[in-house]
Amino acid sequence: MLRLGALAFAVSLAAGCGFTLRGAAPMQFETVAVQAPEDSVFAAELRRSIAGSTTSKIVRDPKAAALRIDLLGEERTRESLTVNAQGRVREYSLFLKVRVRAQDAQGNEIMNPTEFTQRRDVSFNENILLAKESEDQLLYRDMASEIVQLVARRVSALKPHGSASSAAPVK
Repeated sequence: MLRLGALAFAVSLAAGCGFTLRGAAPMQFETVAVQAPEDSVFAAELRRSIAGSTTSKIVRDPKAAALRIDLLGEERTRESLTVNAQGRVREYSLFLKVRVRAQDAQGNEIMNPTEFTQRRDVSFNENILLAKESEDQLLYRDMASEIVQLVARRVSALKPHGSASSAAPVK
């Protein structure tokens, strides 16, 4: 009975402070097109994220979109961190760099080309090579998901070119 009372108290506190579950975020653009190569996994995940977390509709035709997001580049790299006494790699870093820009329907650039980078450090053991390759793929997927969330948040905060909020201040 005491637990039930404590739970009811916690729920009433959360409701009293204005807590609500996050729904679809309002966005200034009704339609969004993501321009990228057809085989881009990153672009597909970005489309899903925008469609699921905002009020905007994803369209394929960039001419029909109020906002066009261009995927300018996606690069995966690996860099050695440490080596053992025999010169074999012991640790390495994985990098995922994604470069995007956004334009409105008139072609005005409302988000300059921006690079988003994620990095993961990984230990290496040549005895379990296949497992490490699978781990790398999972880490790249995780990094892509984080960059998708960053891009989606940045895009949802964009305002149309020439809107009142982006106009020069009145003196």
